[in-house]
Amino acid sequence: MERVEGGWIYDGPAAERLWHKSAIGRPITGGGLVLEACELIFCRDHRHVELPSDDWILNVTNEYSDVIAEGAIMEALRVPGNKVVLKSNLEHMGLEYSEKTWGLRWESDMHPRKDPPVAEVRWFTSEEGFDGSELYEWTKEVENRGRVAESLVIDEEMSVVTYHLSMADPNGQLVPPSNDVFEEISSYSYAETHTGGAFFADIQVWPSETIGVSIHGGRQLDWVERELVHFIGRPSKDFHVDSFSTGITNPDLGLTRTASLLKELWDRGLNTRPGFKFGTTWRCYTGSVGEDHAPWLINDPDDKEKVVGNWARACLTSRLASGVNKHWVCPIDVDAGDWGFLKISRPPADSRWSNPSKR
Repeated sequence: MERVEGGWIYDGPAAERLWHKSAIGRPITGGGLVLEACELIFCRDHRHVELPSDDWILNVTNEYSDVIAEGAIMEALRVPGNKVVLKSNLEHMGLEYSEKTWGLRWESDMHPRKDPPVAEVRWFTSEEGFDGSELYEWTKEVENRGRVAESLVIDEEMSVVTYHLSMADPNGQLVPPSNDVFEEISSYSYAETHTGGAFFADIQVWPSETIGVSIHGGRQLDWVERELVHFIGRPSKDFHVDSFSTGITNPDLGLTRTASLLKELWDRGLNTRPGFKFGTTWRCYTGSVGEDHAPWLINDPDDKEKVVGNWARACLTSRLASGVNKHWVCPIDVDAGDWGFLKISRPPADSRWSNPSKR
């Protein structure tokens, strides 16, 4: 095979069928296809196409260390029948796509000649960093085109798992606590707990179901709830949030970022409770606790114990959430307290692309 810019020319008897049936490669004038390295590996394993030489994979890997992983990703997508056009070929087809996208995917009964793509695809290694803000912007761009944002994650064993990324809008039915409620609670006497929270005793009628948990005939708040109550309820007081919290202060709101996020969740009508049992900061109910299960699991990006630093942790958190019929949502600080939400979920059983074999 002749090497050219973008891959290798394959002009064997199967070239026309590879494109017209499976949308593999890029057709060129005069016949034949230009195949990228990962496409050539797939064709060797599944379309009986020979490699240019016995040491070809070794030589290509020396030039491009991702080629073996990309071959596994291509296999995971294509064996179930999907058609995948890689980014380098999309400009020849006049299709729009994100600069972050690796390729576009069509379902098995579709073809790029006549159908729009259903998804934009990226892939990551399991140890690769998880950048929620960057993924949020990519997902928003993809969804604005009416496509699914798909992330394939591969480990050192070349095992592949698929996740769907989508914009989330978690909302509940509770009335958000008003400033009057914060002011009322801030006027009560309390004792500070060992975690920097507050315990209020002998309160006849607690003014908000959202704030704190009922215990020993009173109400206990954690440190971030206490911060919100005092900051909003005592705006004229000399109150310093850093006296009992270690979060990152939001200079525009005067709150730690954790507190501004919690207020966002309360303003959305959600009922927040600790997510310790699920490895997250909060579990969020749409109404009263006990009426229904909490559908949302949400991490505080400043919670060092639960921060999602790489895709391995992201996969673990998403799998745990789906195992208990909940949605894992990453809050994204879009602009100094303006919060967006990104959902990372396991797709339906018929869309979980995984490699069928280890080589």
